[in-house]
Amino acid sequence: MQDFYNQIAGRPEDDIIGSAQRGASTAPQWLDFPGCVFIRGEFRADPDRPAIVARGLFISVALDEGAGRGILTRTTGAGQMTAIAVRESLAVGGSVRCGERPAIGLALPQASIDGLGLGDEVRALFKTDALGTAIVSLTASPRVQALAAEMFSPPVAGNATQLLLSAHAAEIVVHALFGKRGIALEPAADLQRVRLESVKARMDADLAYPWSIDELARNAGLSRRSFNQKFQMAYGESAIDYLRARRLDAARDLLIHQRLSVTEAAFRVGYAHPANFATAFRRHFGYSPSRRQ
Repeated sequence: MQDFYNQIAGRPEDDIIGSAQRGASTAPQWLDFPGCVFIRGEFRADPDRPAIVARGLFISVALDEGAGRGILTRTTGAGQMTAIAVRESLAVGGSVRCGERPAIGLALPQASIDGLGLGDEVRALFKTDALGTAIVSLTASPRVQALAAEMFSPPVAGNATQLLLSAHAAEIVVHALFGKRGIALEPAADLQRVRLESVKARMDADLAYPWSIDELARNAGLSRRSFNQKFQMAYGESAIDYLRARRLDAARDLLIHQRLSVTEAAFRVGYAHPANFATAFRRHFGYSPSRRQ
């Protein structure tokens, strides 16, 4: 996502990012989960250097009284959240900043939105297919305000900070997308769904990668035990069983449609030893992979 990061956040020397709070850190951060750029402040472009806004979703939450107008945040006040969806990349000019207030901004590229399985929810923000940009202003609930405040000034340090930022960012994304519909959210349940869908999408996208339960649990922001339990409850099978089934289904397609050898198909889906692959294939489908049925 480095291209998106550069387009939206810019490099530090470019001064593309600006904060509305004097003394706050303006350095943007990339959060692997949910896959977004996080900034303490507001996204804005240097008036002398036009920026390119890539396709994606941009969310801002203002934390106190104040007025301002930025490229991606528009006007927000206390207790307000703005979500802006961009359908196609566009060039933007400078912005005007008025007043000083703490705020947080999140920018998700389209790839992250799709990876989280939230493409339909983002498209629902557009009233017509002709619109290139959709802007939704929402009242930030006390919960969202509390999340944004902790992101602006994390109560923890070290590695725990990244975990907290990622968890809060995912929850704010859920509230931004579903709040417009007036859907009553159970924060823990919705955040859990987003996390598990993200992990499942990562496995689907790279079946050959040697996924481990520990790594999958870290990606979901859960302990190993909690991840195993929640994945089983959500999908009716363990993450390892799900991954094995997906690998074997993909291997069968490779054998039938691409006419790969058993060894080649095994390597393509992450099996280092063809003999182990053949055994797993036979147990799953009831026949040897060499039959190519």
